[in-house]
Amino acid sequence: MMTEIQNKFSSLLNYFKKINFKNIDFQKVKNILLILYTVLFISTVYHFVYAKRIIPGVRIAGVKVGGITFSQARKALEDKEQKATKELKLKFETKEFLIRAQEVTLTYDWDATVSRAFEVGRTGNVIVDTKDKIAGLIKSLYVPSSNDYDEESLGVKFSIIKGEINKDVVLSGLVLSSDGELTVTASQNGRKVIDEGLYSLVVGAFDRLDFSDRDIPTKVVTPQITEKDVTQFISIAKEVISEDLVVAYGEKSWVFDKQQLLDLISFEKTGSKVKINLNKAKFGAYVEKISAEVNELPRGQVTAVADGSRVLDFKITRDGKDLDVSKFINDFKNSMFGTRQSVQLSVNPVTGESDKSKYGIYALIGEGVSHFAHSIPNRVYNLSLASERTNGVLVAPGAIYSLNDSIGEITAETGYHSAYIIKGNRTVLGEGGGVCQVSTTLFRAVLNAGLPVVMRYPHAYRVGYYEQDMPVGFDASIFQPSWDFKFKNDTSAYILVQTSVDPVNYVMSFRIYGTPDGRTVEISQPAITNQSPPPAPLYQDDPSLPVGVTRQVEFPAWGASVVFTRTVKRGEEILYTDTFSSSYQPWRAVYLVGTKK
Repeated sequence: MMTEIQNKFSSLLNYFKKINFKNIDFQKVKNILLILYTVLFISTVYHFVYAKRIIPGVRIAGVKVGGITFSQARKALEDKEQKATKELKLKFETKEFLIRAQEVTLTYDWDATVSRAFEVGRTGNVIVDTKDKIAGLIKSLYVPSSNDYDEESLGVKFSIIKGEINKDVVLSGLVLSSDGELTVTASQNGRKVIDEGLYSLVVGAFDRLDFSDRDIPTKVVTPQITEKDVTQFISIAKEVISEDLVVAYGEKSWVFDKQQLLDLISFEKTGSKVKINLNKAKFGAYVEKISAEVNELPRGQVTAVADGSRVLDFKITRDGKDLDVSKFINDFKNSMFGTRQSVQLSVNPVTGESDKSKYGIYALIGEGVSHFAHSIPNRVYNLSLASERTNGVLVAPGAIYSLNDSIGEITAETGYHSAYIIKGNRTVLGEGGGVCQVSTTLFRAVLNAGLPVVMRYPHAYRVGYYEQDMPVGFDASIFQPSWDFKFKNDTSAYILVQTSVDPVNYVMSFRIYGTPDGRTVEISQPAITNQSPPPAPLYQDDPSLPVGVTRQVEFPAWGASVVFTRTVKRGEEILYTDTFSSSYQPWRAVYLVGTKK
């Protein structure tokens, strides 16, 4: 090879001499050709020597792999991984956190890594490759390792670290002492882990196979509102809480006392300017509560159908009303920070055309039925009353229907009688007994309509009423204020909830009307497991009953775990599949034995 290059050089030089140009400096030409020859020679030798080796200067995970073969580089990296603890300790002050490779499923692909190292200087781009080859002769060229890890597991680790280190900033504010004086509270700096820094630190350690200890990057978060900012508003705050603020609507009223008003004060800073204001986020909870008591959905009624399901005639039976929220907030703020006066709520009527095209009330989309034979008169009265109060509710597209909101408060004052309810571990007389017949029947209608169930609670034990016409598990219990039955209208039009009660034949039905969208419903048979017999009967002395009289107040019921599924489709598309589970405890019979002589 050397002789061939020399021969080409001599031939080229002789060629220039034969031309015999007067102005050509053959010594310079000779020097240039010598340089070209030297570069060509070095390049030839370089490519020959490193044809099957990584170019000089390349490092992977701290290992010098430049100048060695593929298999040598892979073995060197495998040896380093074998010796590594692969346990990264992250520190902040006195806290320490460990990230172990096996916990985040960290793995290395050394074949892919070494292949990437071989690409350095061999990309095909002459300029880039030449630069890398020259740079590798005078400095290190770092190639990251090819690795993989479970991002979700690593994210959990990051969340734990941030949960331990992050500290919320504390804004200065006002507190009301026991003697009624206002005190300015101190502000405090917060602390936050720098997310990008933590990620780069950990992933960089993985890339370099370097598990030496590291400090967690954090930053100080300074409070926007300080003691100086709040102090200037003490006199205004004293005026705000000087007397209660009353909100009124008809016969209803809501009173905001000193502490509630103080909680609604917020301080806002824009640039260097601070102002006192109504905390709309906290006030929103009051707005929601008051709206629930004031708002009324419009009511409608299907008056004629054909073929059992197609709606022929529909009408609005009662307009609804909505709290004017923006006016309420504005009036409350003016009263709170201005001349104190009672805030009178305003409502907007919710009206609409009575034709079915306005609301999309075209056909029956679901029906639920239940029987309540052997119910006492008060129970029949209560379930009829609750049914009447939810009858005709129109639910807007995307809205969530609440049975508790529809029937209102269940008390003697709102018209309910005493009947048997489940309370604790006993069946006792209570206000509104029988209303669960309503929630159970609505649950069945919603199931058949293919609408999403948002909230449903089964009963504590199996109730005979709900198994008169359906298998076990198709019941829903409500207990105000926490237990409710809710569903969502996920159709494109309004839906109408319409009820009827037949007290002669002891039948209740819920019909849901709307716009059919082609969905079909498949409900499985309930799977019944873990059945357990009722405990032995309990006999209790009762001094109010004459001797010789025995009265049964609890009836036995088997315990069981019950599960059924529902699949809602549109054509072959599955919209959703849900599972409904119930766990019924075994229930013993209880007898009262008279002891009165």
